[in-house]
This record gives sequence, C-alpha cells and structure tokens, in this order.
Amino acid sequence: MLNKVLCLLALLALTACSQTSTTHTPPSQPAHNTTPDLAGVGGVTPRFEPPSRIGNKDYVVFGQDYKVWNGIDNYVEEGTASWYGPGFHGLYTSNGELYDQESISAAHKNLPLPSYLKVTNLDNGQAIVVRVNDRGPFHGDRILDLSHGAASRLGIVGPGTAHVRVELIKVPRPANADEIIARHEARTIQLMATSSASKAEAAASPLRREYGDAVRIVSANEVFRLQVGPLEKDKAEAALRRLRSNGYQQAFFVN
Repeated sequence: MLNKVLCLLALLALTACSQTSTTHTPPSQPAHNTTPDLAGVGGVTPRFEPPSRIGNKDYVVFGQDYKVWNGIDNYVEEGTASWYGPGFHGLYTSNGELYDQESISAAHKNLPLPSYLKVTNLDNGQAIVVRVNDRGPFHGDRILDLSHGAASRLGIVGPGTAHVRVELIKVPRPANADEIIARHEARTIQLMATSSASKAEAAASPLRREYGDAVRIVSANEVFRLQVGPLEKDKAEAALRRLRSNGYQQAFFVN
C-alpha cells in the first residue's frame, strides 16, 4: 500500500514520470474484451464508479517508476498475493478513503482506482470479487495486497501469501452515469481530527446551525474526524473559504 511509504499523499501528488519501467506495463492480454465468470462468486458487487480524484497519476516509490493503467480494458495475471491489516486500519488509502481491514478490498500497483477484480486462490480454488482502492504491494514480486477481510475469505490469512489469478471486471457505463459523476464531484471538508469525542462534538454543535446535517463526525481507530459535506463543488469551495477565515485554517478537502 502507498500508505506504507513515508508520505502517502505527497507521493501520489508527484507529477507523471518521464520514463516508465517495462516491468510495470500490463502483461500481454487478449485482443478482445473478456468477462470473468462470476457465477457463484461472492464478495463485493461491481458497480460503475468515476475515477477517484487522487491516486490515478503515475508515481514514484523508493526510486521506482509506476505507471497507472488508465483506460485499461483487459487484464489477467497470475502471481503471488499477500494481505495487510491491523497496522493500517483507519488510515487513508491511496484514493483518499479510510481503510477498513474487514472490507473486501485490495491494493494494486497499476490499476485505476477504483477497479474491480475477480481473485482466485489457485492453491485452494476459492474466488472472490474485490474492490481495488489502494496502491501496493511494494514487496518483492507480489502482484496484489488483499484486505484482511478478503484474505480471510480466500484462505490466505494463515499462510500469509498465495498463488492467485486476478481478472479485471469492466463495469458497463449505466444510463444515469452523468448523475453518478455529479455526485462524485461533490466535496467533503475535514476541519479537525482528535482522539476526544467530546472535543469533536463541541466543535460540531455551532457548525450545525449553518450547515445542518452536512456536519458529521467520522470515527475510526479511536480518531474522531469533524467533517462538513458532501456539498456541491461550488458550495464546498465557498464553505472551505469561510471555514478557513473563521479559524479552521487547516481545513481541507477529503475524497
């Protein structure tokens, strides 16, 4: 995962690299679109999602160039998968979400965020559909890092790694795609993060008079984050300016 690196968001904000290592180009793929057989396969339900606002630019980790395969239609690969869990629960993933170790998710070095994969454990035949929302693994030649929840379903937690096959699931663009994209462009502002629930609630109370139900406290891993949103893009930008002028100079947009 990219949050295994010293500064997640700083790394993802790096400009596109002028050179791309050939070891990080997609493996040879069939010329025609292939649809994985999902009959009887559990996990998450693939759905249309616009690309995440962050995490989809080429980047560098430990001096190595990584290219994001934006626009990829076909991808099938076999290799070693591992998993990650408690040490990262509640931290930000590479696309700006909070990592839930019991979700059915995964980290991949190159796929667009988010993406959906069918993952088959070739050691025991178990398969699951996962949502890719993070970067990694940056350890050896592993091709996928699974959440604890996904690894448990695939029987990987005990041994730690497994030989897997991963297959990209392309989700068709629905009729209401424009509406989905508009909701995606809405923004949420984070004002503070504290270990004190009472401190977060005290700060939230006066804000509710202006922003109503848009004010929320998100808790994870004993950290309480005071947020306002989601708001339409223009309203969110105006709200951020007001909040910064009213004492929340460190307020920022979250994904």
